[in-house]
Amino acid sequence: MTIPSLQSLRALEAAVRLESYSAAARELGLTHSAISHRVRELEARLGVRLFERQGQRMIPSARARALAEPVAQALALLAETFPAAQPARQPLRVSVLPSFAHRWLVPRLPAFRAAHPGIDLQLDARLELAAPGQRGIDAGLRYGGGAWPGLVATRLAGERLFPVWAPAYAERLGLATPADLARATLLRHLRQHWQPWFAAAGVALAEPRNGPMYEDAGLLLEAAAAGEGVALARGLLVARDLAAGRLVAPFAIAVDDQSAYYLVRPAAPRRANAAADMLAGWIRATLAAEQAPPP
Repeated sequence: MTIPSLQSLRALEAAVRLESYSAAARELGLTHSAISHRVRELEARLGVRLFERQGQRMIPSARARALAEPVAQALALLAETFPAAQPARQPLRVSVLPSFAHRWLVPRLPAFRAAHPGIDLQLDARLELAAPGQRGIDAGLRYGGGAWPGLVATRLAGERLFPVWAPAYAERLGLATPADLARATLLRHLRQHWQPWFAAAGVALAEPRNGPMYEDAGLLLEAAAAGEGVALARGLLVARDLAAGRLVAPFAIAVDDQSAYYLVRPAAPRRANAAADMLAGWIRATLAAEQAPPP
């Protein structure tokens, strides 16, 4: 029998150690489906099941644990025998809105740097976004309709919009149904309108013309968490607040936003920049892994 590929062995070792395909995918910079595919390949070669699903975990069998131990030792020996070369790192300076940087990108940067150690990723995070080609910017992460003059846009992911509120705020006003939003302060964002969600929820409410207005989506969510009102949230940006209980999504109603996340570059870049392609691919793969069914 030929020796399995190094990629399959790394997938097995990580999945056994972490007891999760998704966690193994994040560590190795792969997708959930890639880990699952490589484990299935090993199972077909060996003729045994290596993992069993238990709730949110993938429990390795005794055979899987027995295989993973020498594989881990072999990987450590290979890493010691062939230390990573230290080539010049390719710089990639990216402009990005603070909301996306703080709430999604920065917490995942260790995984990106582990997957692409040859890229020196530098973030320029400010509301006044610089166009690629300005301030030394190579590429930009944008949220919008996909058309920026003079730039080539690569779509990364769409968004879903839904209301969120702080538990104490809803309790204080007695909010329970979509119609109750008529009694709430609706927080506004310059480029996110309430009317499509009202239509989906079947409530006859007008687009709010008064009340707090925010340009930064991160500040909008902070205001909602502080009890200032109800925000129309983007799913990617609010996920950590929902998990922590700072905010609640009370209704099982969401609408697709017309805007999406894009990576943009000049039509004629100042240098050939494969690093921007790697960043775009890594973001798409990470989002696909996070949205895959657990584990």
